[in-house]
Amino acid sequence: MAVQNIVLIHGWAADESIWQETKNYLDHIYRVYTLNLPLAKNQHSYCDAVIELIEQNGLAHVILVGWSMGALVAIQVVHQLPNKVQGLVLVSGTSRFLADSQSGISVLGIENTVKNGNLEQNSLTLIDPYAGGIPAALVIRMKKRLSKNCEQTISDFYKLMFSTQEQVQGLAGGIISADLGRGRTWDIIEAQEGLNFLMEADFRAELKAITCPTLLLHGEQDEICPLEGAMFIKRQIPCAQLVSYPGVGHIPFLTNFEGFQQALKEWLAIYDDK
Repeated sequence: MAVQNIVLIHGWAADESIWQETKNYLDHIYRVYTLNLPLAKNQHSYCDAVIELIEQNGLAHVILVGWSMGALVAIQVVHQLPNKVQGLVLVSGTSRFLADSQSGISVLGIENTVKNGNLEQNSLTLIDPYAGGIPAALVIRMKKRLSKNCEQTISDFYKLMFSTQEQVQGLAGGIISADLGRGRTWDIIEAQEGLNFLMEADFRAELKAITCPTLLLHGEQDEICPLEGAMFIKRQIPCAQLVSYPGVGHIPFLTNFEGFQQALKEWLAIYDDK
């Protein structure tokens, strides 16, 4: 089935305007939808908002493109709407934002058992700690800083999105002012609740159930969502394809737009031919 509808989901401390260049590129071929994620009152608030957009627009089938926190939301949505999501693109994505502090707490594998004559699937607890996230202490420290100076904390977070190479190239200042800084400003409550979502979100167990074509686009020098997080997703989703960019940080669709555009174009073209 040919791709018709694409939904773009932004990340923490950003809004739908972050996708403007991507939307401009895709608009002439597809129907592209964006949204501003609402205040996260619970772990389902972001997911519910995306599902509401899909249902209100009567979209029978969609491609979900989620960046950073938006990738977590996209995983939630495909789990809720497996028959409507025909493809998944996770940009700088992860299935769990935090790394494990100790082993023996990851629930990921699948085990078949027979109970009362029926075949059942049970999750397995893995021994190896998850290394695809960042330490919880960093996020806790960030939450404390938010309460003291929200604007400066978000500004410093923006700077972390760029690799050393991108900073040397002078990309940070222009993109922060032209793209990250032009949208809606998150207030302290939105920012803190967003961090609460990131700290609690763990959708690793949902990955095994994803069967739609999946594309992972990731900067190799991403310090916010490490590349290992994308590699972990690829190991869990057999049909996933990973494209990584050397020297690129957390926002490849802005700092490496040509590479991002080419990978997305090729993936969508193959998908359209199916």
